[in-house]
Amino acid sequence: MTVFKWVTLAVVLWVVFVSCSLNLSASEAQTVYVALTGDDSNDGSSKSPVQTIRRAQAIVRQMIADGLSGDVEVLIAEGVYELKETLEFGLKDSPPGKLQVVYQAAPNARVVVSGGFKLDNWKINSNGYWETSWRRRSQDTTTLGGAGGMLTPRQMFINGNRGIRARYPDSGYFRVRKAFGDFRTEFEFNPDELTHVGSTHGMELALLHDWSMSRVQVREIDSKKSTVKLAEKIGGPHDFFRINGFEEDPRFFLENSDSFLSVPNEFVFDGEKKRVQLVLAADENPNQMTITVPRLGTLVRVVGSEARPVSGVKFKGICFSNSTCPLPPGGYGGVQASYFENRLISTHRRKLDTETESSHLRLPAAVELSFAEDCGFSNSTFTQLGGGAIYFGRQVNNCFVKSSQIKDVGGCGVMVGETVTRKDRLGQSASCDGNLIEGNQISRCGQVLFGSVGVWVGIAQQTQVLGNEIYNLPYSGVSVGWQWNDQPSGCRQNRICNNHIHDIMLELSDGGGIYTLGRQPGTVLLGNRISDIPSNHGRAESNGIFMDQGSSEILVKGNVISGVKCSPIRFHLAGQCTLKDNQCSYRPGVEPLKFNNTPKDNIKLIDNSFHNDGLPEASPSTRQ
Repeated sequence: MTVFKWVTLAVVLWVVFVSCSLNLSASEAQTVYVALTGDDSNDGSSKSPVQTIRRAQAIVRQMIADGLSGDVEVLIAEGVYELKETLEFGLKDSPPGKLQVVYQAAPNARVVVSGGFKLDNWKINSNGYWETSWRRRSQDTTTLGGAGGMLTPRQMFINGNRGIRARYPDSGYFRVRKAFGDFRTEFEFNPDELTHVGSTHGMELALLHDWSMSRVQVREIDSKKSTVKLAEKIGGPHDFFRINGFEEDPRFFLENSDSFLSVPNEFVFDGEKKRVQLVLAADENPNQMTITVPRLGTLVRVVGSEARPVSGVKFKGICFSNSTCPLPPGGYGGVQASYFENRLISTHRRKLDTETESSHLRLPAAVELSFAEDCGFSNSTFTQLGGGAIYFGRQVNNCFVKSSQIKDVGGCGVMVGETVTRKDRLGQSASCDGNLIEGNQISRCGQVLFGSVGVWVGIAQQTQVLGNEIYNLPYSGVSVGWQWNDQPSGCRQNRICNNHIHDIMLELSDGGGIYTLGRQPGTVLLGNRISDIPSNHGRAESNGIFMDQGSSEILVKGNVISGVKCSPIRFHLAGQCTLKDNQCSYRPGVEPLKFNNTPKDNIKLIDNSFHNDGLPEASPSTRQ
């Protein structure tokens, strides 16, 4: 080999070496390390990790400001990372172009982002209950749909399990005997059922409507007259939400009085004395247990602007846990899917701009996004939450929740979209677009607000809800649409496909495995398996698929429905829809298709099969 060739080879090898070295350095520089054993004065390198996610976020912001040439990974070591304030992600956190910043757990590490803190210093009080002070926490606050609210410990988690807010009766329900007065704040009860004579300070009443519930403060219980007087109104804005609007004798229970403490894991908060009391089994000591109380309504919030959304911020392998569920001023009058009456409107006598606001509010979610795109969560867990788990709000496009577990949630599991149809400057629909909810396990939602659902899709378009298992819910599995008529809206082309939905409608009525509302051109319900739905507990039926008011231009194809005590599919004031290639089994004496105020000609039936409890086909479909 000539000298020239040797020199050329040496130069090439040197260039490759330097290039590899630079790439290795760049790779190292693109990773920020977090560990509870670290220090926030460190630089975030593998040898000098920072201690908090917030400090790692600050380092990433500086990297973005200095100019990025590649993706960034924030690698978080094992541990519980307690938040005192919500982690806010904005435009400073948004990498340029198609780059991404991923906050993720280290390999095989269990990383918990917690909005709670541990209660300690428990002592036995004169009543024989465990007790600890709350006074030092009384100034903590959270937000609620734009309205401030004081933090109260409505949730307590004991060794990872949801505690029981002291309840009467301990299981099941009482029944209203007779509503009177304004039918919103007064009723009689059965004296042989409810025998409470203690103080009503801080006491809350929960009353179940067909598809929602109310939670309001109790003013007075008169044991002699067998009457209850409430400090706040029952129900939402419509007349049918009055106490006896659905049933003459609706179900109710009471919470949060020390006179209700009776069974292990029950707790009660005394707002006057700023103390918490707790009942445990005889051999248990709370000072030897992990008892956590949430302080934050929202753990992570991602917010850009209408002109420029946040993009490329993602989370992987993280457990989001311990959020609180503050009730609104004036009480919680549920409307549907954990939305409730906005009582601040009447209080402040202001009018709504229907293009930008809604007469309904919702409780906080643990994770909330608005003005965001290409952001999301994968292989994560959302659990032990007071309000909702995940909310994709205004102008959230092409974001995702994938391969995650959502369980033990006070409100809805995943919410996508809004309750109003927005328009851009050109007058075109500006609904949430192209979001993906795929491959998740969603269970035990609605633990506080029974009217909550596993996945709620409101005014949104091209949402994909694919291959999820959704089960063990008090109300519906998936709800699509938010308009009680067939007028055009921003809801269209949503796909609810190949989900396994079972063991739902366990407490309420008038819903289904999949529930639809309003005109939705191009929406498809395809290949879902829906099963194990009990008879309705209230007045109206519970069904496999319930196509409610205005449901139009929807294709229902290739679904399998079984184990439903009432009609597999029901229509109420529905418009033109198509059912094709569905397989439904139904019980003897039950209509396979039920038409409530819906002309049968509105529903086009093509090659469906209806079987009487697995027997040969008894009611062939119409072929058109």
